Amino acid sequence: MSELLVAWEYLTGYSVATHVSGRSRAEWPPHPARVFMALAAAWFETEPPSDADNEQEHYLAEGRALRWLETLGDPELSTGKDTGERSDVEMYVPVNDKLDLSPMTMQSAPALTRDRKARTIPRSWVGNAPCYLRWECEASEQRTHLEALDRLCSKVTRIGHSSSLVRMWVSNSIENEDALERFVPTTSLSDWHARTASSGFLNVLIERYGEGPRRKRDELTEAIAQLKLERKNTKGKGAKETKAAIDTQVAELQFELEGVVVRDAVRPTAGRWVGYRRRDEKPDANVAHTGFDTDILVLVATNDSPRLSAASTLLATQTLRRGIIKHCPEPEPEWVSGHAENGQPLQVPCGHMACIPLPFVGHQHADGHLLGVGIVFPRSVSRKERGEVLRPLLVDERGKPISVELTLGRLGVWRLEKRDWSESRTALRPERWTTSPNGTRIWASVTPVVLDRFPKADRIKDRAAWTSEVIDIITQGCRNIGLPEHVHVTVDIDTTSWHRGSLRAFMKRRPLRGQSSSTVAEASLGDGFPFYPSKQNNSPRPQVHVWLEFSEPVLGPVLIGAGRYLGYGLCLPWKEER
Repeated sequence: MSELLVAWEYLTGYSVATHVSGRSRAEWPPHPARVFMALAAAWFETEPPSDADNEQEHYLAEGRALRWLETLGDPELSTGKDTGERSDVEMYVPVNDKLDLSPMTMQSAPALTRDRKARTIPRSWVGNAPCYLRWECEASEQRTHLEALDRLCSKVTRIGHSSSLVRMWVSNSIENEDALERFVPTTSLSDWHARTASSGFLNVLIERYGEGPRRKRDELTEAIAQLKLERKNTKGKGAKETKAAIDTQVAELQFELEGVVVRDAVRPTAGRWVGYRRRDEKPDANVAHTGFDTDILVLVATNDSPRLSAASTLLATQTLRRGIIKHCPEPEPEWVSGHAENGQPLQVPCGHMACIPLPFVGHQHADGHLLGVGIVFPRSVSRKERGEVLRPLLVDERGKPISVELTLGRLGVWRLEKRDWSESRTALRPERWTTSPNGTRIWASVTPVVLDRFPKADRIKDRAAWTSEVIDIITQGCRNIGLPEHVHVTVDIDTTSWHRGSLRAFMKRRPLRGQSSSTVAEASLGDGFPFYPSKQNNSPRPQVHVWLEFSEPVLGPVLIGAGRYLGYGLCLPWKEER
């Protein structure tokens, strides 16, 4: 097998292309189908005259190269890392002059009216780094089409809008690959979806444009005109018979012309969607790792969703878990339900998925509101199996991503969408919660740790013994998530989180002043997390915020305590010194 690389660079540093979901969004990275359509457009626009034999031979070879390219499958895509969507600016442009009524008239010609229409041209800053599409192909086939494909690439002037100028070529290798984001097609969980070309796509473009009927009409019209001219110039002996024969040919061609249906060109679309995921740097195998995978599936709250406090963590994660189970193909896998075939809870550390909150914390302006939620998987479950289970929840029958709606009672409907790979908010990046690929030594809780059991010591009478016992429970909780024995941990506890923006471990309350001793009315002292429900009795388990310092770097996500599968006990990396 050989490697085919088609490369291009944006000459202005900007990509101008409208996202398929709306005209106010920019499409980035460019979908492989858009790149193919740019190649096809260059081929259509450079068709030589029929009498230019050498140019016609090159043109046909380029067409064969395009038809070969569409059979190679879904390519890998590499783009620059220093990219970002620019703010959309609304502009007003004059439309064509018209005689109809309009709010505005032309000063130089009052009889003509002119209106203004708002237009948006979304664009992304992509820098000077080249982009690449990469296919695996047979070496013999590549040699056959390489020259024609390279010639065709040199004819491409834009990808997307007319201002999105590019230079394209067939490359021998990828330059400075470490500075590029690499995306690979996947049938499992993906970071984003793109349109791709498949076998027969070029014929679809030709049909949508309707070039065939237009050419047929022009050929028949020209042939009829030539015959009429020939009839007009026919004189002398036998002219009557010749004219009659010409009239018969003209009638036949006229009848054929009437059957040619010519329509306006239809905007081309590519309906085949393929999932792509970013190929991240693999974590160091020597770094201590919890039983949870670093590949977190992030769902982002949409702008029209209600703004939720971190105190709504339990409500959001429980509702999301129920939604996953509802859409899950039967029978439910153990890693989804958390129960073995006999109905007993799984005893394997990190044996099933966890739903975690993704709050805005750790920043000087952090207020702790939820930006989204994450789904954390056991490392033992393959990406393919995860995709098969979550696909009905996240995509429709055509493979297009859909929003997830969580009905949260009085809080309303919280809508979530799968995170786009270019999401810039730090809290919505998986590596923020995992420190992949190198890990870190110090972690501090964002949501409170729910103790796995009640301490035997009395917190009021013997605070030191209670604290020591709680630290032992938390230390054992670190072992319960799969961290090896040789990784020692130093624990500190408090009711207040070390991360700015996070709520207290629980809401403190006090009796209202001026009430009788029989009155139970109380007032809350600030914000705090609700108590995690206890299955054994009505007494809530103690919950605390923790600060953990491991003897060596640890890869997350770090989720400890009894509520770890519903987002309690979630830790975030902390700076080296307190």
